[in-house]
Amino acid sequence: MPDYSDFPQLFVDNLKKAGFEPFLITDKVSEFKYRGLESIKNFFIKNIFRDKSYKQNLINRHFKEELGHQLSAIEGKLDYILVIRPDNFPVSFIKKLKERTSKLIAYQWDGIEKFPEVKKYFNLFDTFFCFEEVKNQHNIKQITNFYFDHLPPFYKPYNTENPNLYFVGLYWKSREEKIDRFIDEVSGSNVHLSIFIQYFKEPERKNSKITYIKDRITFEKNLEHVKNSDILLDFVDPLHNGLSIRFFEGLYYQKKVITDNVMVKNYDFYHPDNIFIVENNNYKNIELFLKKPYHKLPEEIVEKYGFSNWIREIIK
Repeated sequence: MPDYSDFPQLFVDNLKKAGFEPFLITDKVSEFKYRGLESIKNFFIKNIFRDKSYKQNLINRHFKEELGHQLSAIEGKLDYILVIRPDNFPVSFIKKLKERTSKLIAYQWDGIEKFPEVKKYFNLFDTFFCFEEVKNQHNIKQITNFYFDHLPPFYKPYNTENPNLYFVGLYWKSREEKIDRFIDEVSGSNVHLSIFIQYFKEPERKNSKITYIKDRITFEKNLEHVKNSDILLDFVDPLHNGLSIRFFEGLYYQKKVITDNVMVKNYDFYHPDNIFIVENNNYKNIELFLKKPYHKLPEEIVEKYGFSNWIREIIK
C-alpha cells in the first residue's frame, strides 16, 4: 500500500487483531543514487540530446528493484495479498505478487475516475474492490469504507447547546464554494467550527473561519479531532460516487454527520437525527437537526462496518 500518513501501521495492527500474520510492503523505498558513470551519461543525454527520460528510467528501475527486495524478504507462499491503490505500483510488480499467492485482491480507496490509470490494473487481480460502484466490469465489486476496530471506541455526549463541527480535507476549487456557503449558513447558529483545509498551492482567497495547513494531519491527530467533535462535516468529491471514511468514523464514535452526499440515504445506518443531507437549499432545517440528540444505532449495524468484518468480506 502507499506510505500514506500512519495508515500502513493501522492496517498491520488491525490485521493482527483480526487473527492474521501480516507483512507490509509500501511504495516508500530508499533514495535513488547513480551507479558508476550513470550521472555523467545522464548529463550528456540531458544537455546534448535534450532527453530527460534517462534519469527517470533509472529512478523507475530503482523503484522496481527495491519493491522486489521487499517481496523477496517475505518467505513462502502467502494465503492472500491485498494491494491498496494498485496504480501506485508497476504492473510488473503486481504480476510478481500474483506468483506468490492463490488470491490477489485489490482495493481502490480513491475514486476510479479520480485516478483513471487504475483501469489498466483491473484484470491483474482475482478480485478488485472499490468503495464506489463500477459498472460493466465483471471482477470489480463494490464495498464500503470502514473504521479501524482495533482502536477502542470513545463516546462523548452530544452537545446540543454548542456542538463542535469538524472537517479536514484537501483543497479543491470545486469544493471551495460549497464550504464557504455552508459556513455562511451556519454562522448565525450557536456552533463551533473546526475546519482544516490542506493545500499544495496556497489559495488565492482564504476564508477567515478556515484553518489552512500545508502538512497533512496524521490519522492519529485526526482521530483526536473526531473524538472531540459532535458533528463531522462531509463535502463530497465530485469524482466520487461512494461514501467517505467520515461516515464510518461517525458510526463508531457516535458522531453526527452533515453531508451533501445524498447516497447515504441508501444505507442501513442512515437516520435523519444523525445524518443531515444538504440538498435543495434546505439550510433552514439545520438548526433543528443541531438540537436533536444522537440516535444510538443497533450494535450489529455498527459492527458490520468495522475493519475486522471488512477484511473477512474481501477474502471470501
